[in-house]
Amino acid sequence: MNISLIDVEEIMPKKIVTNDYFGEAEVRRKHRMFTGTVERRHMEREELASDYFAEGAKKLFQRLNLNPQTDVDMILTNVSIPDQPFTGCGAVINKKIEGKAKWIFDVHNTGCISFLYLVDMAQTYMQANKVKNALICVAQTAAGRIFGQEDTRQLAQAAIPGDGFAVAYVTASDERPILSMEFKNFPEYSEDMYAHFDGPKWWESRTITGRIDFNEDKSAMIMARGNKAVPEMIHKACQNIKVKSTDISYLITNQPNKTFLRNWREAAQLPPEKHLDTFEKYANLFGAGIPVTLAEALKNQKIKKGDLVCLAGFSHACDYSGAALIRW
Repeated sequence: MNISLIDVEEIMPKKIVTNDYFGEAEVRRKHRMFTGTVERRHMEREELASDYFAEGAKKLFQRLNLNPQTDVDMILTNVSIPDQPFTGCGAVINKKIEGKAKWIFDVHNTGCISFLYLVDMAQTYMQANKVKNALICVAQTAAGRIFGQEDTRQLAQAAIPGDGFAVAYVTASDERPILSMEFKNFPEYSEDMYAHFDGPKWWESRTITGRIDFNEDKSAMIMARGNKAVPEMIHKACQNIKVKSTDISYLITNQPNKTFLRNWREAAQLPPEKHLDTFEKYANLFGAGIPVTLAEALKNQKIKKGDLVCLAGFSHACDYSGAALIRW
């Protein structure tokens, strides 16, 4: 049974943050992983991912003429810094859209490729005849919630994340079929990215804001991993349906920095105009990067019927990588 990506909606915070907010340009120039962005969005302290998701879902319902009580069987979410640490926000979204989805999963791994991973999960349930359609909700919330704080905004990595939200609607159909998906887990890299609190555990009382860190000693290796893993997934996804990477109409990846974007495009042997991104205005959107860029490309009528679209990327310090091919 095919799964089709019917439509996607992006919702961006209104607050635009430029580089002068961080005041650490010299630090970022010395770290290739943390360079290249012009501006990004930050969500406000009182804002909730569930509200952004509900807003995006309602726009999809109106555009596609859907009834949330009968046309949403499943809700899957990935939120980098959740609204609540214990319950997730899937059920809250169900409440806010006045839905009746039976299957709800709040998934907290796969980071920057979580959109692809959640689509694959939805397909598994569709193939088992458990659901016919699903909402895929992906959010990056670490920019405002972590790196917008006074004691963290001077860090080298603070300027790179930007907040953003995307909601997609997928169904069991052949309308816009996902032709191929490939995933790989690298457990040996699973502890190279971590939350850091200068001593206390994340659940213990503290006086500082926590942060997300990479192992500085392994930054060059992380670059090498990502440069290898993403093209490998792209080529495997292409091999599954007997096409070449040069047959891809448009490539959309996560967007850690300009270096990765250039290297992946060149490895796929695609010209710059065929690799779409929103890095300059939205920065590194983590898991929201792929669906937000896809949504903007659709709104700008960049992607046309019949195009072969490749979505690909890796997460964290390259503990997961994946790629998918969609016939639009």
